[in-house]
Amino acid sequence: MPNKERGDIAHRIYHLQGSARSVGLALGRMIGPRLDHLIDYYIRNGPGKHGLVDLDRLHYGALPWLRSLPERFQEEMEGLATGAGLPLQRIAEWSFVEECASAGCSAFMCTIAGHTWVARNNDMWVPELWGYATIREVDGRIPTINFGLEGELFTGTGINRERLWLHYNYLPVRDAPAGDKPAMLPFVLLTTALETCRTLDDVEALLGEIDRTGGMMLFAADGKTDACAVFECTCTGHLKREPSGGWIAGTNHYCADDTHNEPDAFTLQSQCRYARMVELLDELLMHEAAVNTPWELVHVLADAGIEQRGEDSGTVYANVVCPASQAIWYTFGGYPAASAGAWQRLEWPRPAETF
Repeated sequence: MPNKERGDIAHRIYHLQGSARSVGLALGRMIGPRLDHLIDYYIRNGPGKHGLVDLDRLHYGALPWLRSLPERFQEEMEGLATGAGLPLQRIAEWSFVEECASAGCSAFMCTIAGHTWVARNNDMWVPELWGYATIREVDGRIPTINFGLEGELFTGTGINRERLWLHYNYLPVRDAPAGDKPAMLPFVLLTTALETCRTLDDVEALLGEIDRTGGMMLFAADGKTDACAVFECTCTGHLKREPSGGWIAGTNHYCADDTHNEPDAFTLQSQCRYARMVELLDELLMHEAAVNTPWELVHVLADAGIEQRGEDSGTVYANVVCPASQAIWYTFGGYPAASAGAWQRLEWPRPAETF
């Protein structure tokens, strides 16, 4: 059973307000003494351990990549470097190393009592580093809650004040950015969408304006309307999937157009997780009236056929969320996260805090 005890999670939640530069500066001052070690540990024991880091590319490409980012992100990263007392190069390498990353994730969205619920496993390496939440209220942007690593600027999972939930699963791709429009790393694009989009239509418009440097299965749910969809994105295109039978699910292979799938072990493993999730969802939603707590959804995420439980990589955090009611459950540490994580309900900031 998941750990449902409240415990002390205050040290795992950061609330930052102000200009992009001041947000970075404040965060750097808070975590500066340990940030350099965190970056080194993550790179060495994550992508480095799995042989995915081209050190020359990381060293020479990180700073030019940072300078290609929207100004708002450059300013926060500059503030973070200053606050932490680290070279900007080091901060850039921390995010740019994700260009090397690929991982398996599992998620679904379903309708219960008229509202959309989202359940998500994020599968990655170095599980001991994950399980933090960062609330950002950057001047001129929509306030957000991001989930992931301590101090992380970009995210693969989050929600904004407009009750728009977004997360993405990795997808392999065969194409590359076309070069006729901007292109972003998927987690940069998702963070941009959280800070600028209010509806699913806004998200889809953004996908048409910006290419991706990798594939992404983007889950989107609007708590204002309970609309939800999955956008399966290559570098240059996307297809939209909508719920059928009260739910929609995805892992790490294409469902909207299976011609994109490779006949390899990665795809087969993804298809197996997906099939198990479909089986459990069909069974669960046959008895929808009996689903009255988030733990029935946690049970699906924690299933041995869905949760990944490798020795040094697997389900590093998990979420169960109802955007309409602003109800968020999250694993603040613990591994494997869905079955053994420290599940807690994350309270939304008070109205006085403007969220």
